[in-house]
Amino acid sequence: YDIDRFYDDPLGYVMYAFPWGEKGTELEEHDGPDTWQAEQMERVRQDIRRDPEGTIREAIASGHGIGKSAEVSWIILWAMSTRPHLNGVITANTTTQLNTKTWRELALWHKRAANRHWFKWTATKFFHIEHPETWFCAAVPNTEHNSEAFAGLHGTHVLIIYDEGSGIPDPIYEVSEGAMTDPRAMWFCYGNPTKNTGKFRNMFLNDARWVVHQIDSRSCKMTNKKEIAMQIAEYGEDSDF
Repeated sequence: YDIDRFYDDPLGYVMYAFPWGEKGTELEEHDGPDTWQAEQMERVRQDIRRDPEGTIREAIASGHGIGKSAEVSWIILWAMSTRPHLNGVITANTTTQLNTKTWRELALWHKRAANRHWFKWTATKFFHIEHPETWFCAAVPNTEHNSEAFAGLHGTHVLIIYDEGSGIPDPIYEVSEGAMTDPRAMWFCYGNPTKNTGKFRNMFLNDARWVVHQIDSRSCKMTNKKEIAMQIAEYGEDSDF
């Protein structure tokens, strides 16, 4: 494989590594990522080419069902495949979300990847089979009382991903800031905008360090447009629901 050529091209890796449109595969009816997913990966490509030593901070707020967990899985697989001895931490708002959605989705995409034999997935760790101690992403549950689990994350290549970021306590964010002092560190946050306070909310208000985007579920491939229309009819487009 010549996957190292995708060091600065996550979308290129995703199109190369998975059997999009191939008959007899799980992806035979799919032609690639959704528009918002491709746009985010293209922004990452441009950022890396613009400043190879710079850090990346991206936050996505959205409705349900847009494919956030798939995007998380692709970014993990791309980063693990192109960055030797990557040091990564993946967390979510709850242990249930982390284990049954975020981490499970990684297992699904790992099995589909052309270079899946490079890595092993376990319930708590995704690692390179030849370098399990130094080249991995760890699934780390979070609470305000174990913020120290997120301290000391440093290395030549660092990846942090928060899933359902609006539900992650502020102290966890504060500890993760230390990792962003390393060149090339990348931090991605995704979530439904369910709270009007906290670090995730503030990213979209007044934190210039973050590139932020809001995605409307109605514009995405995989969402149930009929169900969304029924919800709008019942509750109103501007309702809290």
